[in-house]
Amino acid sequence: MTKPSIGEIWIVAIPIIYYDENSDIMVQIQRRPVLVLDDGRGLIVEEDKRNFHVFKLTTQNDPYKRIPIKNWKKLGLRYKSYVRIEMPIKIEAQQFQNKITEIPPEELLEYYKELYNILNIEALEKMVKSDKIVS
Repeated sequence: MTKPSIGEIWIVAIPIIYYDENSDIMVQIQRRPVLVLDDGRGLIVEEDKRNFHVFKLTTQNDPYKRIPIKNWKKLGLRYKSYVRIEMPIKIEAQQFQNKITEIPPEELLEYYKELYNILNIEALEKMVKSDKIVS
């Protein structure tokens, strides 16, 4: 299998853990499309050669922190899709199943900018400098 790269959309296997009616732990595997943000080089968090950071994709248009994928049909997506930029998730290499397409670099840059806007960098810098949590 080819190694996923930044800007690519892949189908991944995500385990969903839940309890059944007998309170037994159950695991269901969902196949979901994701956009690769970081391939372990440390663009989102520290360098991590074992894991990738991705944004989930959805067909649900919620104006809060979701950005439509431009030219979704041309890119080979079945449905109009949105990037859920509110929280990147960590995916291990073996969870990647198949590549769907690749986002153009200029569009990918928009998603990074939105992620940066969500993060309160100023507050994080103050917290690090003062060695305490900002309230």
